[in-house]
Amino acid sequence: MSEQIIDGTGTGYKVKIDSTNKMGTRSVTTSDITEAAANGDAYNLNTGKINLTGAAASAIMYVQNNEPRDLYLDFIGLGVSDGTVSDIGELVLIRNPTAGDLITDATDVDMNANRNAGSNKVLAANVYKGKDGGTVTGGNNSALFFHGDNARLFGSLDIILPRGHSIGITYDPNLASGSVNVYAVLICHLLVA
Repeated sequence: MSEQIIDGTGTGYKVKIDSTNKMGTRSVTTSDITEAAANGDAYNLNTGKINLTGAAASAIMYVQNNEPRDLYLDFIGLGVSDGTVSDIGELVLIRNPTAGDLITDATDVDMNANRNAGSNKVLAANVYKGKDGGTVTGGNNSALFFHGDNARLFGSLDIILPRGHSIGITYDPNLASGSVNVYAVLICHLLVA
């Protein structure tokens, strides 16, 4: 048995059927990050300025997800001021580090901001900034980025941090002399349940 589909144009809850029997609908597609921001579940995590003087890698950022939902790391950013370098800088992401003063000093980042200015939600996470000569140990290296001085890096990550998992970030500016100011930023959102 067949059923006739009737044109419901203008009713607000039925589909449009045109004279050639084509159904017309309208849909809106948004990205997960846009939906998360609209729901108050998207965040900007920024260390603020860190002055590095050493010629070796320093731990500069740590994030451990304490939310019941997975934390999706969309993008990473790194800014570096002008300095006297001997080589290109190296940024390393370390999956699930276990120790080091990056974790034990527990210095909150300068910015842990909800990306929806109208939301009061706060990310349940340990989000720490590092320091010159800061350490982080354990875990596994999971990404490497090269970066020049007096420049900004911005790249896609597509990393998921389930509850209890973490990421550490180190940066070696390969300084020949003097110092550089750096900051690291992670743009992230909670995955829709």
